[in-house]
Amino acid sequence: MATIAGLFLGALGIIAGATLGTQAAINAMVSRAFGSPIIAAAISFGTGALFLLVIAFAVMRLQGVPAAWRDLPGWAFVTGGALGVVYLTTVIFLTPRIGAAATMGFVIAGQLLAGLAIDSFGFFGLSSIALAPSRILGAGLLLGGALILRFA
Repeated sequence: MATIAGLFLGALGIIAGATLGTQAAINAMVSRAFGSPIIAAAISFGTGALFLLVIAFAVMRLQGVPAAWRDLPGWAFVTGGALGVVYLTTVIFLTPRIGAAATMGFVIAGQLLAGLAIDSFGFFGLSSIALAPSRILGAGLLLGGALILRFA
């Protein structure tokens, strides 16, 4: 049963990744229409925020989840959104210049490298996972694949 759950979670991750690639192409189209990746990012974040707020309030109400904003440090409220702005604007800028596949390759490589650092040091309250040679090899292969996508 654990294998089925693992496969399901892996498939869910692949679906999430596919949405990023699709989002990059759509937002690049919006950027071309408005002549600015910043405007395209603002439109994307604005519509996404409205959609997510409606869902979040509905879930909080249905589950009776109390607001836990007092439990978080102040930086946690802005950092995730600010990093999202950097990510989204950069992807909108890169996609028409180097292509969706190369952009996603570099984005995924960056995500993996950041994930390795977060795991290794147990940042943000996560459990520490040792940086094994096999994990370094996997990250290197992914980065190499991104470079091949870009320069082949």
